[in-house]
Amino acid sequence: MSDLLSLPDIKTIEPPQENETDMMFKVEAVGPPERCPECGFDKLYKHSSRNQLIMDLPIRLKRVGLQLNRRRYKCRECGSTFWERLISVDEKRSMTKRLLKSIQEQSMSKTFVEVAESVGVDEKTIRNVFKDYVALKEREYQFETPKWLGIDEIHIIRRPRLVLTNIERRTIYDIKPNRDKETVIQRLSEISDKTYIEYVTMDM
Repeated sequence: MSDLLSLPDIKTIEPPQENETDMMFKVEAVGPPERCPECGFDKLYKHSSRNQLIMDLPIRLKRVGLQLNRRRYKCRECGSTFWERLISVDEKRSMTKRLLKSIQEQSMSKTFVEVAESVGVDEKTIRNVFKDYVALKEREYQFETPKWLGIDEIHIIRRPRLVLTNIERRTIYDIKPNRDKETVIQRLSEISDKTYIEYVTMDM
């Protein structure tokens, strides 16, 4: 049986069931864990199991769900129990990490509803994934306060957003989800080194 999923630690155990819009795969881990994550002992035994739905990237434009038979193990040495860990799965969102990455990228150019419909995940989850992604990027990047600050607006996904620019370097300094007065005031107040700014232009 060919493996359409190509996930390193998950294997298909039955042919997928599908209809016009969706595919469902029954899957399980490729192999048992080698050691206890608590004590490192290698003598483990299967304690219980449960079915878990994991969403994955669409295949042939069909939404994909993985019905995972997830096993729980117990350590003979320290007695701790734990669910098998899968590197392909984002535990917080119950989806594969590659689907999570795809949602992050698609959410930058499509509406949350459009993304939700295409991958089979509810809109609230899409919105939360996007929110976490933006927060991560904000922590990663250090924005240099421009000498020439531009305050403008840009339309993204049919909505006007506040955009702050570095006019001297012709780069974007920051983008906010809306351009109302409170947002503009709040963002400007967050600039820590305001004395560095020499000129401000506004076109809103």
